[in-house]
Amino acid sequence: MGQCIVISERPVTPKGINPEAKPDNKKILDYVFKDDFKKLDLLNPINHELPQEPALLYPGCGADAIFPLEYVHRLFNPKQIRCIFIDKEYVFQQIATILDDIGISFAQKGQTLQFYWKNMLVHLDVRHDDIFKLIPSLHFDIYFERAFRIMKSEYNNYESYVFQQLNNNGFIISDSGFQNVPLQKLKVAQALSSYKEMIIGKKE
Repeated sequence: MGQCIVISERPVTPKGINPEAKPDNKKILDYVFKDDFKKLDLLNPINHELPQEPALLYPGCGADAIFPLEYVHRLFNPKQIRCIFIDKEYVFQQIATILDDIGISFAQKGQTLQFYWKNMLVHLDVRHDDIFKLIPSLHFDIYFERAFRIMKSEYNNYESYVFQQLNNNGFIISDSGFQNVPLQKLKVAQALSSYKEMIIGKKE
């Protein structure tokens, strides 16, 4: 029988930032497909020095805060990161619920959460908005995409816009597409993508 993931959002009282509050891997498995999470072990660290506070953009995020944070932690392991999650649905409360359930202690200001993911300080801005309207105004060091293939196909030249707005020496991490943009493509396991199109590429 296939795995069913149910997210029952609820009011969450912020407990403040606590670097000792680590994510509980057993509880994480309640919110991810176990096979997909296990495949993250296929990632190899990238020897690259990111800016002091790199910015990550994740469009169509849904309630998924776990995968982008795990990718960044395993690939780059920065001391801190600023994340911009964008979805056309209101997902802030679902994300806050999941973080609380897996043992993360966070501070909240408006729609921004601040917390530690393992040893990485995260500033997470969750926006209820349209990425296709916002993309020309955004700049970022890491673009993360997962299960966004159908949505982006409806927007002409979306991948070109992403590449254009990506800072120099920045990275695109995606489970589909970006074959026709001039990235330095790194070796990565195709099993990480259900489409077998996994790409990690650097803009030079």
